[in-house]
Amino acid sequence: MVALKKRPSYTYILMALDWLTILAALSIAIALRGRDFAGEFKFVGAPLEWEAIFLCLFSAAATAGFTYLGLYSVNVFITVADQTVRILKALFFTLLSLALLAFFIRTSWILDSRLAMVYFSVISIVLLIGGRVIVFRNIYLWLSRRKVFHRNALIVGAGQNGKNLAINLFLNDHLGLHLVGFLDDDLSLGKVVFNRSKVLGRVAELKDIVNVFDIQEIIVSLENVDHMRLITVLDIATATDAVVKISSPLYDVVPSRLFIEKYGNLPVVGISHFSPGPALEVYKRVFDSIVAATGLLFLAPILMTIAAAIRMDSRGPIFFSQTRIGKNGKPFKFYKFRSMQIGSDQDKDREKTVVQFMQTKAKTKPLQKTSTKIVNESRVTQVGRFLRKTSLDELPQLFNVLKGDMSLVGPRPCLPYEWDHYEEWHKRRLTVMPGCTGMWQVAGRSVVGFEDMVVLDLYYIQNASVLLDFGLLLKTLPVMLFGSGAK
Repeated sequence: MVALKKRPSYTYILMALDWLTILAALSIAIALRGRDFAGEFKFVGAPLEWEAIFLCLFSAAATAGFTYLGLYSVNVFITVADQTVRILKALFFTLLSLALLAFFIRTSWILDSRLAMVYFSVISIVLLIGGRVIVFRNIYLWLSRRKVFHRNALIVGAGQNGKNLAINLFLNDHLGLHLVGFLDDDLSLGKVVFNRSKVLGRVAELKDIVNVFDIQEIIVSLENVDHMRLITVLDIATATDAVVKISSPLYDVVPSRLFIEKYGNLPVVGISHFSPGPALEVYKRVFDSIVAATGLLFLAPILMTIAAAIRMDSRGPIFFSQTRIGKNGKPFKFYKFRSMQIGSDQDKDREKTVVQFMQTKAKTKPLQKTSTKIVNESRVTQVGRFLRKTSLDELPQLFNVLKGDMSLVGPRPCLPYEWDHYEEWHKRRLTVMPGCTGMWQVAGRSVVGFEDMVVLDLYYIQNASVLLDFGLLLKTLPVMLFGSGAK
């Protein structure tokens, strides 16, 4: 998810229009319902309405949801069918959120009748589809043909992948990208790569080239390099003011598992930053503490039921504790409900198999369903099999969250022997607080190879945001309910 400050100008325009559209639909629904706005109070001597403030904030939240569903990606809003489907999906979640708020917060200044909800649904569908699909889309395409929204782009890597990308930019002028040139370490300076676009310099000169040529977007298209080299280039690129995107075989797992923007027929992966900022870390700590404490309180009956079932099913303790590696390689005590026979954590054969799996650098094919998780099934208890399938064995990690060892969302912590066999780029996945759930559980959960898992975690770190965390938490629930990818 591209940081707001780096978004192309047209996305700000579209966001503002969406916000105004949702706000207008809500206001018209209330007016048609036949009642006045509620909850007047005074602010600096002027009368304001609680409901007006709620409508503004709710419209902003709905617009954030549109962002998460990809409605500001250029390959979405220039289409008719895909954009319409996503608008309807976004409005479904918007309406569901509104209904839940009305149910739990019983007040007159939230849409308080089924008729008002119907009015809002119809009006918002008409305004959004009409405004986006018919009006904005055609205006954007008209202006794009006249180079109004064009931005200077730089491709890092002039191999076959970089050439294919340049061809797609040339054939899809509506993308609004003017290719200034390439950076490449293997070709001579000034060599023409495609359609008069030349090699402008070496990859090490990236920062200077961005400043000299006023580059607004960097597309890293390196191939035949290792992950550490790619990460080093991304580190340099994200330090500039340009939008950074990746179109590289090393990140293939991301577009195969997630909705990703496309330039022509090539998927590109957006990178917002190289690591989360301190403000996000403070928010996560406060949010994690509140949710973990509340969760433990409300889940107490379920926790006690699971504890009783484990006690009756097999000999041994209810809880399983183990040393895991957390942020920046720091060890901590990790908690789960016991799901295996006593002594299963001392399985040397499993340790050997895990290390071999890591070192083979196994990759999975797109949409593969076969589990890659290494588990000795003979050691799993009857109750444990159900707990592992539904991830209920993970609930005690809420205590880890309260202690500050883990976050609700983040990369999974690893075992000490796994950490000892990590390459340097693997260790980048634990430069943030490990989490109870994350990109791997939602997008891959036991059906991706080790290096693809690391790439998914790096993608999370490079795009971490409040909205992404919230979306991953919501997506974790159906994964748990249906046991997708679990063993």
